[in-house]
Amino acid sequence: MSGNQVRHLEPFPLSTLGGWIVAVLFLAGVGIAFLSLKNQIARLSLDVAHYEKELVQWKKRNMRVQVGIARASSALELERRIASWHLGLVKTSELEVVRMEEGKRSDVLAGTTGRERRRLP
Repeated sequence: MSGNQVRHLEPFPLSTLGGWIVAVLFLAGVGIAFLSLKNQIARLSLDVAHYEKELVQWKKRNMRVQVGIARASSALELERRIASWHLGLVKTSELEVVRMEEGKRSDVLAGTTGRERRRLP
């Protein structure tokens, strides 16, 4: 082969141009994907901040409700309500209160559960 032969007939080889076009399109796609994900992360961080503030508000509200429940169920408040309703209720003494443990039956009720039925002849 002689050194003065024409190697490329085109001024710029199409394969090189195609490779550059593919590379530029790939980089553009990667850049767009990066910006899209960055935007999504920013949006999600704003949502997290919003929900954290909302959670703090709900916790404060729950504390207020718990205080209200504790106040309304206190012995003094219940006695005041009973007196204001004029129901005529009186306190029971400790001797009049029967305490039963859960799951245990007294000897008197052990044999009768109310489920037995008598069969008629």
